[in-house]
Amino acid sequence: MEPNENQNFNRKVKKAQPLELASKVAEVFKLPSFREGLLITLSFILLITLLQINLFPRALDIKVGQVSKLDIRAPRDVVDREATKLAQKEAVDNALANAKQDLSYYLIDETVAKSVTYKLNQFFETVNFDRDKLDVDEGGSFTKEDFQAERYQSYFAQPPDFSLIKSILTLDERHYQELKEKAYQILARLESDYKITRANIDAVRGRIPEIISEYNVAPHVKDALAGLLKIAIRPNVVLDEAKISKLKNEVISKVPPVIHRRDDLIIAKNQVVTDNDLKMLNELHLIVDESNRVKVFLSLSFLVLLLVGLVLIYIFQFHSALFKQERMLYLILLLMLLVLGIVKALSLVDSLTLPYLAPVSFASMLMTVLVNPQLALTMACVISLLCGIIVEYNLALSIFFFVSGIIAVLTLVNFNRQRDLVRSGSVLMVANAATVILLNLLFRTTFDYVSVVLAASNGFLSAVLAIGSLPFIENIFKVTSPMRLLELSNPGHPLLRRLQIEAPGTYHHSIMVGNLAEAAAQGIGADALWVRVGSYYHDIGKIKRPYFFVENQFAQENPHEKLNPTLSTLIITYHVKEGVEIAKEHGLPDKLIEIIEQHHGTDLVRYFYNKASENMPEEKGALVEEDFRYDGPKPQTKEAALVMLADSVEAAVRSIPKPTPAKIEALIQKIIRERLEDGQFDECNLTLKELTIVKNSFLKILEGSLHTRVEYPEKVLKEMERKKTNASVAK
Repeated sequence: MEPNENQNFNRKVKKAQPLELASKVAEVFKLPSFREGLLITLSFILLITLLQINLFPRALDIKVGQVSKLDIRAPRDVVDREATKLAQKEAVDNALANAKQDLSYYLIDETVAKSVTYKLNQFFETVNFDRDKLDVDEGGSFTKEDFQAERYQSYFAQPPDFSLIKSILTLDERHYQELKEKAYQILARLESDYKITRANIDAVRGRIPEIISEYNVAPHVKDALAGLLKIAIRPNVVLDEAKISKLKNEVISKVPPVIHRRDDLIIAKNQVVTDNDLKMLNELHLIVDESNRVKVFLSLSFLVLLLVGLVLIYIFQFHSALFKQERMLYLILLLMLLVLGIVKALSLVDSLTLPYLAPVSFASMLMTVLVNPQLALTMACVISLLCGIIVEYNLALSIFFFVSGIIAVLTLVNFNRQRDLVRSGSVLMVANAATVILLNLLFRTTFDYVSVVLAASNGFLSAVLAIGSLPFIENIFKVTSPMRLLELSNPGHPLLRRLQIEAPGTYHHSIMVGNLAEAAAQGIGADALWVRVGSYYHDIGKIKRPYFFVENQFAQENPHEKLNPTLSTLIITYHVKEGVEIAKEHGLPDKLIEIIEQHHGTDLVRYFYNKASENMPEEKGALVEEDFRYDGPKPQTKEAALVMLADSVEAAVRSIPKPTPAKIEALIQKIIRERLEDGQFDECNLTLKELTIVKNSFLKILEGSLHTRVEYPEKVLKEMERKKTNASVAK
């Protein structure tokens, strides 16, 4: 090969390689699983990015004992734990000081009663010795020179005086024994029944004469007994540790944490950094610590991964059909990222109040209307959790968005028209305001009226956004709301008008099919609105050749009589394809096109098949049954199956001469059995029980619409005509 030829060959190879690579990439992108995986991955990355924004402010390199070179302000709310502890300690100290003045926080110490009784007993032993030495009965006297106070001082809280000891020593034996007995009794009562503290001991001493008067004490003994008891009693209480502990906990729980709000100055320029300051800076992630950044990033990543994974598992388990509808997945993820982005943007301006204005319920509303309420509830839970994480782990905000989202879903479960969104917004305004009022009472020390106003405005804003964006979202993501279906069911729709004018028989047949299918759908819990609209449009393909269908042949010659059965079958079955084409030209929803495409399934055109068999009986075995069947596919949903049955039943019942309930029921049963045996319901989840309900629903509607009228005798008709003529002449 010549050098020039080699160069040309190399150039071709180099050009071919990028083209091959591009074609391979294009083929990969055509795979739905790849696109869905890419979508989920991108959404995950965007979620992590939203969570990380402003999470780590500018880092500082500062240590304890250093002087701050600049004013340091809090990028978000932070608790000053040291100041909080000091405030709690001060509150506890004040509470304890007050508690020590309150007898209810004291318990009587039983050991004190035993101790003072023991001391009193020792005192009387000493007195007994002194009385024996003094020999009172022999007239001995006790003078101040004989009084030794230190001998008695250790037995009492305060030293006895000379007069008290003298009065006790000089009592005769009978009165002395009475003194001893009453002293033991009354002292035990005082120490067991009265809470005596150092503060109230004088008050208790003042009550001793009153207490003595309750006992039968001789007059000679009363003064000595009172004096003895006054110096014998001691404080007998100890603090009730259980009550004190409970009091401390209550006081601490009532002391609000000392919080440095966002943009508050936490360290001034030229201020020495303390250990507490450094702890706050660490908590705010203002200190250089790459390991901490990695830890937080990984933690948030795994948390988001867990939440996204749970949602995907839920969708796979209960709404697996969504994986076949890429646009729905795009819509769900877009709504989630949109509301989270709004919440994040508002939190960057003011993390405490402004996020209450974020219209998170708007996403729940649209998912309820366009997807389904069950998935909307799940997404409301996930979005509320993520919103709380985004706004500095705000629990109150998570609760608010959770309640608001749930209410939005519940108020739109039976959504049919635009005013339902207005009603939902009105309910949300009240519910949001009530929720924030309760959250203010629970989480705030001061009531925030602004947050209540913003929350109420949130409900209004969510409804306005839902109403305004619904037509655009329907158009962009090719989804259909009940409002769009109601528009399609309007007889003034161009396609229905054409059907009414160009194929009036088919139009009236479609209306009747709609009545039958809608009643059956309501009976088995299928989507009645989709069934009704699908019935109205299922035969729009007959617009192209209306006269080939019997319902449009008004006293006209049947063109099929001049055609062979195979050609007639081709014309009849082709109305399905033509209907699909017309539906696509007019931008009808995909689900409606599917009903048009599936409403005959792969059913056999029995009339022309039998006719073909009759025309060549000897070659019956040569007939290919597939040539006389619709192209399908078979019904994939209950809605398509109901339209199929209603279409067949309505057409068949009209051919019954003098219909009776028994004939109608037998015919309906026959049609259902034929479709069932033919496998037409193999690909939809229609059960035998539901088919029985469908039969009864059809029967009820048909009995009402095909009732027989009373046949008037000829004489009666002539008399009625005569009276009508006379009345006209009289006028």
